[in-house]
Amino acid sequence: MNHVVSGKVMSTDLTAGYVNTLSDGPEETKLSLLVDLTDGVMLNNRSKVTQADVAADNGVIHVIDRVITRPSVVDAALANPNFSILVAALTRDDLTTDFVATLSAEGPSTVFAPTNKAFQDLLAGNDDWDELADIPVAVLEAVLKYHVVAGTNVQSTEITDGMMPETFEGSTVTINNTNGVVLTDQNGGTSTVQIADVQTSNGVIHAISAVILPKL
Repeated sequence: MNHVVSGKVMSTDLTAGYVNTLSDGPEETKLSLLVDLTDGVMLNNRSKVTQADVAADNGVIHVIDRVITRPSVVDAALANPNFSILVAALTRDDLTTDFVATLSAEGPSTVFAPTNKAFQDLLAGNDDWDELADIPVAVLEAVLKYHVVAGTNVQSTEITDGMMPETFEGSTVTINNTNGVVLTDQNGGTSTVQIADVQTSNGVIHAISAVILPKL
């Protein structure tokens, strides 16, 4: 079912971004599939379309060169190059928390994932930090944990104005949806959800515009 999407989608109908497959994730949500059109059609940065638009009387088939496995939160982050700095942060070798294992577990988890630009802005805003390695390990761990809400799979349609979920770090973040989905951190900083509901087999990812910070 992770190889099937609803409707007759021809190659000329495809746009870059995420589409839902018919495979179920947590709470009967539908898993997300990343479509990249940079060089042909690549799916989840894993499978390439080798023959497109094989017509059938009840749909269309696109032949691909690799099986598309059901992605975890970690798989989905690895597949999207816009999360490469986040992946580097989660896998820094001096961390005491194994984030890869945590985010590969059964879950579910809701992850607010800063884009590369969000991390670049964070580094640019601190005179002592030129690169990811300059962030003290305790600070980085607290910040990364602050972007994870464990034990729940919260899609954007389930967000209500003024929600204050407790994060993996232990403190809360305030979420409002009056004008888009906006997170307000413990210091009054805000971050906007740019891409919502990237659904995986063990949680959901929301791409955000800025790194949110707990009280440090």
